[in-house]
Amino acid sequence: MIKDPIKVAKGIALSLLFGSAAYSQEELTLITTPELKISYVEGPCDVESGKQPYEFAFLKIENLTNTNLHVGFNIVVQFEEGCAGCNGSDESLYYQSLSPNQIFTANCGTNDKTKVYLQNPNFSGAWHFQQLKIENLVVE
Repeated sequence: MIKDPIKVAKGIALSLLFGSAAYSQEELTLITTPELKISYVEGPCDVESGKQPYEFAFLKIENLTNTNLHVGFNIVVQFEEGCAGCNGSDESLYYQSLSPNQIFTANCGTNDKTKVYLQNPNFSGAWHFQQLKIENLVVE
């Protein structure tokens, strides 16, 4: 028999509130063409032991066709304080080959430009992320 149903109800409500916040990652679409869709979700990755996780955007690149695709684009990160990749330089350029109907998704273990740095919460002078954009898209 439940001795304090109000405490139990509060516990369930808090679990639902914080559980859904921790596991809900809104996917934001950057570009959609008949051949390709590029989107991302934001999330944390442990980078330094004993420190708060860094924030990253994880790109998801989808081949919407039944053929091989080769894509290239610049990844632009707009911060309140400035911009990374805005000049279209090779530093922000990314290429990916995709098999028919392939979906590529970055994660914390990804070691390429599809894991996009957004913020280090351990650094008080860190820039504040505003938006992510894809520019100079080439699909072959």
